[in-house]
Amino acid sequence: MKIAVLIARTLLALIFVVFGINFFFPFLKMAPPVMSAPATAFSTGLFGSGYFFPFLKSLEIISGLFLLFNRFTPFFLLVLLPISVNIFLFHLILAPYAIAMGTGILALELFLCIAYRKYYQSVFTVNPTV
Repeated sequence: MKIAVLIARTLLALIFVVFGINFFFPFLKMAPPVMSAPATAFSTGLFGSGYFFPFLKSLEIISGLFLLFNRFTPFFLLVLLPISVNIFLFHLILAPYAIAMGTGILALELFLCIAYRKYYQSVFTVNPTV
């Protein structure tokens, strides 16, 4: 199990670090994907805000580095969880041709959250006391 967690954590970390850095310094030569009108409108709106993608990609790089070096891993898995769910939902609803990437990221994320579940148990306390 430890080796599977190490592989999944490293793979998820590298995905977020590489694609995050690629946003700022494009080194991966990829043709722009053909997107549907709703997907284009969604992406245009987020890019048009001016702050969203630089913030998102910075957060992905930082979180990915912490995962890569296995520091504060349960916390940064929670930071990346909404990003992973949104990647999956974007591909499921707006761009189904690339659903494999979204599914893979979400599967790695959920596997790691389950592997680190003991660190989340206190969050699910029904009646917490101060």
